[in-house]
Amino acid sequence: MESLPVPSVQAMVAATGGDVVPPRYLRPEAAVDMVIGSGEAQIPIIDYGKLQMDNGEESARLHGVCQDWGFFQLINHSVPDDVVEGMKSSIQRFFQLPAETKKGFAQERRQLEGYGQLFVVSEDQKLDWADILYLNTQPPEDRNMRFWPDQPAKFRSTLDKYSAAVKHIADSLLATMAKNLGLEPETIADKCVSGIQSVRMNYYPPCLQADKVVGFSPHSDSDLLTLVMQVNHVQGLQIKRNGSWVPVKPVEGAFIVNIGDIFEIFTNGRYRSIEHRAVVDPKEERLSVAAFHSPSIHAVIGPLKEIAACEDEAYKTVDHEEFMRLFFSAKLEGKSFLDRMKLKRS
Repeated sequence: MESLPVPSVQAMVAATGGDVVPPRYLRPEAAVDMVIGSGEAQIPIIDYGKLQMDNGEESARLHGVCQDWGFFQLINHSVPDDVVEGMKSSIQRFFQLPAETKKGFAQERRQLEGYGQLFVVSEDQKLDWADILYLNTQPPEDRNMRFWPDQPAKFRSTLDKYSAAVKHIADSLLATMAKNLGLEPETIADKCVSGIQSVRMNYYPPCLQADKVVGFSPHSDSDLLTLVMQVNHVQGLQIKRNGSWVPVKPVEGAFIVNIGDIFEIFTNGRYRSIEHRAVVDPKEERLSVAAFHSPSIHAVIGPLKEIAACEDEAYKTVDHEEFMRLFFSAKLEGKSFLDRMKLKRS
């Protein structure tokens, strides 16, 4: 698995002022996609504190949201403020480092981790208007510290604390979701012993032709659950709902949580992963960090037998390593990857 190397967009903007957009980044089709006004729809809010108190009403709300939206904002979570603010500061300071310093953590051949970009599989495909730092963070023994920045100071220790804290939340949410589906908690938890967590830190430079570029191509995540933290005040995340793009207005201090493809497969389609994308701002940079939570690399990816026993299976069953190889070997195109995982009916 690898992604072809591409130029740093941040460095390109610094050199040109951002008023010149190379052809590989021009995506005029993005400008014609219908976007719902920000006041017309808002993704639901779930109170983590109430879930922890075993609040039946909040659990029922979560169940409905997972079926209907696949996205929600999680408030009153347990990640300490100093851990959140430390992570935000570390990410901002990393992307402020000189270009040559950041290159020291660049992706290498046949490696997905590091500073660069993902899902670039050909020399002529259109590119996203973003730079990223992508790292495997859990389990700790799978970390490749070669790609973990030692600048700014305390970056590594801050990411270590943050990754552990958000993994705890993801595990707790998965247990509640299993219960909501009528499953024993260990049904999903057993598949997540030594589960994989990876963190993608995103930097979206401003672009004067913002309506002609895309920060992050439309896609659904491959994992079980993703927790996204907005690093600065600039918005850009949009989700696909009823054929239109809905802008997400982040709630202060909340995590944006979404269902991934593996969860849709596990639940045989009861919980759905949702297509989403990132757009860029014409004047200001945007930063965010996404923590992806997946089962153990040894887990089998397919409809859970407890669910499939009651209905026809809609998805193929493959081993996790093959699943990830397939996901990272193609460019992002909406939910096309999950469509390939569906069983064909005669």
